[in-house]
Amino acid sequence: MASSVISYERDLDEQDPFLAAMLDRRQERLRRGAYLPLSTDAITHRLAKLIAHGGVHDAHAENVRRMAGGASKEQFVFDLVGDHDGSREKLVLRMDPTDGVLETNRERECEIIDAMKGIVPVPEVRFRDLHGDHLGGVGMVTTFVSGVTKPSDSASGVTGLGTGFSEAWRERLTPQFIEVLRKIHAVDFRSVDLPHFGIPDKDPRQAALWRVNLWSRVWREDSQVHLPIFALTESWLRANLPTCDDVVLLHGDFRTGNYLFDEGTGEITCVLDWESAHIGDHHEDLAWSLVRIFGARASDGTYLCSSLMSVDELVDRYEQATGRTVNRTTLRFYRVLQAWGTLAMAAATGLRAAAAHHNHQDVLLTWLSMVTPSLIDELTDVLLEESVL
Repeated sequence: MASSVISYERDLDEQDPFLAAMLDRRQERLRRGAYLPLSTDAITHRLAKLIAHGGVHDAHAENVRRMAGGASKEQFVFDLVGDHDGSREKLVLRMDPTDGVLETNRERECEIIDAMKGIVPVPEVRFRDLHGDHLGGVGMVTTFVSGVTKPSDSASGVTGLGTGFSEAWRERLTPQFIEVLRKIHAVDFRSVDLPHFGIPDKDPRQAALWRVNLWSRVWREDSQVHLPIFALTESWLRANLPTCDDVVLLHGDFRTGNYLFDEGTGEITCVLDWESAHIGDHHEDLAWSLVRIFGARASDGTYLCSSLMSVDELVDRYEQATGRTVNRTTLRFYRVLQAWGTLAMAAATGLRAAAAHHNHQDVLLTWLSMVTPSLIDELTDVLLEESVL
């Protein structure tokens, strides 16, 4: 075992092999010119080729229109119409622009959605173009699931930021939020088909190291400005890598804004945005809800994780539901890691994509970079153990 121990301080290349290969391919793609969004007519034409390749020869795409949102992917909704019976099925197309706020892999996304079917509510993958042979770019088509990300009387910003819930809504959604996490983390990932997912089980600190090295590389390749806090945080993270002897399947981005619920029944109808799913420490998913920009304040000033519950309630409910222990020191590490990774996305990758015109939402990516001061404040507070959560 001693021969396999990782040099935590120096080994920048110790990474999830599939994510490392993905970032290598990204560097080749970034050498292309500006990204030109396709017209709906062009999308309709390319969808025809993909649908036929998928074995459906008696239906066609109609009423193609762009979907709002999407800081990483170009998204369209359309109707698959039967040629003979006129039947209609609403579907969603997700395509990769040249670059976005987050680099992800459609093979992994398809695999995890397939694996989660019947465990938590997910859309069904209907067609996939994992090499861009038919769409002209990598993409996939899924079923459309009805639901909302916030109550109709609630204000929120882009991608679920700042969503507010009444006490009644929090009471309705909080147990479901915890139950989704429980089910995801309970999956025996070794028994399902996830060939493009790396398993960090070589060393107890490998799960944490892989994530530190991922965001370190993203920052080195994408940063547009010099932020001393980023280097300081990286040094702290490398010096405080926690151990994990029981890695689990993680959603990677589970928070308010990334699930749909029925406003009439209050039931969660779909868990969205699986593109960041990976295998790692369960504290990482919990810490994602602690990043301040993804939460809100109750009327008494208490911070609400994912706008739903206090930190203590999140920890207590999760421990009761799963039987797992939440180590507060480890949770603090991952809270720092998540804020740090979000800083890399907002202040580096997103700005680079916008500056190079590699994305269809240059204005949105530039706007999202405005969370940088908030993330720097949060990192400073947590590193100094002066968090006000």
